[in-house]
Formats: sequence, structure tokens, C-alpha cells
Amino acid sequence: MLLPIEDIEEVEGKFDVVISSLAFHYVEDFEGVVKKIYDKLDTDGSFIFSQENPINTAYCGGIPRWTKDENGKKIYVNLANYAREGERESEWFVEGIKKYHRMFSTIINSLTENGFIIEKMIEPIPTDEILERFPDQEDLFHKPDFLLIKAKK
Repeated sequence: MLLPIEDIEEVEGKFDVVISSLAFHYVEDFEGVVKKIYDKLDTDGSFIFSQENPINTAYCGGIPRWTKDENGKKIYVNLANYAREGERESEWFVEGIKKYHRMFSTIINSLTENGFIIEKMIEPIPTDEILERFPDQEDLFHKPDFLLIKAKK
């Protein structure tokens, strides 16, 4: 059975774990999905997911993404309208990709207000070994690309 996460209630049974990779920034009703996932989990079940970091989804175009020095080195990321949640369009391989921006507080509060306990939150940054191989990953110290959360019922 293939169906969107928004329709998880259509799947029979309960789960020990629900895992989602880089999908929730495409879901309009995050809180509604969180409620449905909570209901589908067994007692002590885990919900583990990653999504685009809210620092990334805050960007909504119209200004340069980065402020750079005279040599073109990225100094800092430009954010705009972080506290204005909702639909955003971006370019990722193609133009017109629809995403939904939420503040960190909205994400965390949606989980805890629906019964979840946050066990871990990670915003991955590159190791020294990764930076040696891929020096362009240095910009992830300005803004991590991803947010990973492990929550328990």
C-alpha cells in the first residue's frame, strides 16, 4: 500500500516506530499528521523524523541567500520572515517547489502538545574528516541543512 503520510490512519494496526525522512517540510498540516502518528503508535512507540531545518525554510527569496565577503566567501546566511509561517516556494533542481515553513517552537510544541516526549534533537554539522574531503560544507556551520528529532509516545 502506497499512500501519503497524511493518510496514515488508513493503515491497519499499531506500530513500534514511525520513521520519516525529509518529508514534513512538504506537509501542510503538520500538527494533524503528528496527532495521527501518535494514535498509530503502540505504548512507548517512537517517532523518528528528519526535515529541512527551519532556518532553510525561512528563506523566501527576493534577497541574496548569502552575504559574502569581497572574495566571495560566505559570511552569513540571510533570513527573512522567520516568524511568518506557511507556504513557501523554492528552487531545488526545478523552480516552484512548494514547502511549508514552521518555527522550531511550532514543531516542538506540536509534538509535546500531542503527547510526545522529545528524546533527542540533532542539527547535523560536518566532522573534521568531512570538511577535509568537502571544504564547501563549511557553510553548514552558518546554518545546518537538516533537523532530526526522536520522540517517544
